[in-house]
Amino acid sequence: MNKPTILHLTTSLGRGGKERQLATIVNHSIATHNIIWSFNDRITDYLGDSAKIKVFKSKNVIRMLLELRSILREQKPDIIYTWASLPFAFASLAVFGRNPKIINGSIRHGIFNRSLYGHFRKWLLHRSKYIVANSYAGLKANGIKEGYVLYNGIDPKFDKANWPKEPPKPTNRVLNLLSIANLVPYKDYFTVLEALKKVKDDGLGFRYFIIGEGPLRNEIEARIKELGLSEMIQLLGRVNKPENYLNKADIFIHSSKGEGCSNAILEAMYMALPVIASDTGGTSEIVGSNAILFEYKNDLQLYEAIKKLLQDEGLRKDMADESYKIASSRFSVSSMLHNYDSIIAKILTD
Repeated sequence: MNKPTILHLTTSLGRGGKERQLATIVNHSIATHNIIWSFNDRITDYLGDSAKIKVFKSKNVIRMLLELRSILREQKPDIIYTWASLPFAFASLAVFGRNPKIINGSIRHGIFNRSLYGHFRKWLLHRSKYIVANSYAGLKANGIKEGYVLYNGIDPKFDKANWPKEPPKPTNRVLNLLSIANLVPYKDYFTVLEALKKVKDDGLGFRYFIIGEGPLRNEIEARIKELGLSEMIQLLGRVNKPENYLNKADIFIHSSKGEGCSNAILEAMYMALPVIASDTGGTSEIVGSNAILFEYKNDLQLYEAIKKLLQDEGLRKDMADESYKIASSRFSVSSMLHNYDSIIAKILTD
């Protein structure tokens, strides 16, 4: 039996959650033949081989549509999987008179973005027959009653079981807190800083490492200084191997306005870390007793959660064990690919 051909249309394949999920599918799927066409560039942080990506020759809308029509004639895909609203709009126009089914995979967050683009995306979603999101919260936020959910799969390099066992750590040491997220308003670092100021005022020691870069770096650095936290907090910028820092961390903190299925949280879980996260979007779907969830922007709740974990070694261990159990059983690459293949099979037979 021939493998079904899936033509993936994306705006780019740089750094981000959807790009990582797409690259994982292309790199590891054996039940489907997957092809990537990008609107912009061949740059990739996840795919490994840029030759796997094809790029549209023109930036002119009419010429791109004609080129896509030519691609469809040549590749004869069974399904076109679009990873953003613009690719979906192009695919909808290009398939006129042809058979491929189109997946709208533009839902990547667990909340509705009330911008012009957000309303445009929602309008397109309600004109889509096949929708795949990375969280049920994302479907609900966009008013979608019928759709598929494809949770992210975690790269095996984050599997704690693959790391050498370290000797027991001293019980009286200073604990390491870690966040991995871009320095942008959406990620809400200022609430974390306010909570950590309260932790410091209680006389509790900690070290807080931030992996990520972005336009708010100067403001965040200034606020750290104002709060007297400079000796406790280090902004690391972008790092090539975040898993090395996850391996040395004791608690993972993630404050965000609304994730779909957060790769950062999943990777922390696979590295067996207790999680403290804002209760927004699809985060509650991927965690259990391994996490303490707090109300978005509620620095008092976050402070109480951090303080609780800093003071209770047994709770940290129990939550860490549960993190690994959930990550390894529900969010492995093999689990994601099994779900992907199942979704493709259902759509093909519809």
